[in-house]
Amino acid sequence: MSQARRVPLPPDLLILACGVVAAVHVGKLPPALPVLREALGIGLVQAGFLVSVVQGAAMTLALALGLWADRLGLQRALLGGTALLAAASALGAAAAGPAWLLAWRCVEGVGFLLVSVSAPALIRRVVAPQRLNLSMGLWGAYMPAGTATALLLGPLVTQAVGWRAWWGVLGVAAAVVAWGAWRGLRPHERARGAAPGVDEAAPQVRPASPPLHTAGASTWQRLRMVLGQGGPWLVALTFAAYSSQWLAVIAFLPTIYTEAGWPVWQVGVLSGLVALANVSGNIGAGRLLHRGVPALRLLHTGFGAMALGALVAFGGQDLLPAGLRYAAVVAFSAVGGLIP
Repeated sequence: MSQARRVPLPPDLLILACGVVAAVHVGKLPPALPVLREALGIGLVQAGFLVSVVQGAAMTLALALGLWADRLGLQRALLGGTALLAAASALGAAAAGPAWLLAWRCVEGVGFLLVSVSAPALIRRVVAPQRLNLSMGLWGAYMPAGTATALLLGPLVTQAVGWRAWWGVLGVAAAVVAWGAWRGLRPHERARGAAPGVDEAAPQVRPASPPLHTAGASTWQRLRMVLGQGGPWLVALTFAAYSSQWLAVIAFLPTIYTEAGWPVWQVGVLSGLVALANVSGNIGAGRLLHRGVPALRLLHTGFGAMALGALVAFGGQDLLPAGLRYAAVVAFSAVGGLIP
């Protein structure tokens, strides 16, 4: 009998796996904060730095790392960022104090950025045009999927085996995903004879606007070209408006539910489900775009639902029952997922 041939995973799913693992590393800290504060004597100010350092890195380094990743090669940037997360998480598990934990958290921020800036462009190069909207909608779910995983598993793992084991497990997970993506993406690279990260024979999507750089342009010239375009600024402002609202709600949900007297396990599960609801909106957006629904309609629907959901959830605390307010938060997250 002949052995069954192993069916390789589609390249966009391998890229998505790297993104989800990277997002878990971003979300792994909030569930572990109570244990970390007790074990390492971390104060509220230090905890704030630990939570926000990845977002701070994204705000200050994203454009520079994006340009560097383009020159390095998209596959190399993706795999290097995932490997960096694995190493930094493993070393962070051995941190003796808050300073070392913060240092390795900064390294994790760089790894996360390398994954998040290279993955969308890489998906565009390995996915056929007729599947691009579906794949990009699926990619948009990487952050809520990773956040939900961290919120659901983090409290259980840290209470059972401690925060160092939680860091170590996630380091191993990142290493496994990096190895799997390296094995799975290599055939696409070899088959087309392209340089790492540059898939010349992959289906190309015609840009809606002129290219932002030329082959001979220097890094500074390319930077000026990007900053001189109106499109990137509008996209950045739109995503900033969305992420500032969504992350603020997700970050404060555990505190709100804890102060309401709900059990710890219930707080983790309910917070994780809100983050997971965002995935349905991301996938739904991809399917709707694939069917020809205008992107502006999705943006208007998403922002309108987020405004109404936030008003019901937080403006009616003394007027509406808790179940209705929780449903509003779920709708806030789910329909808001149409935006990314």
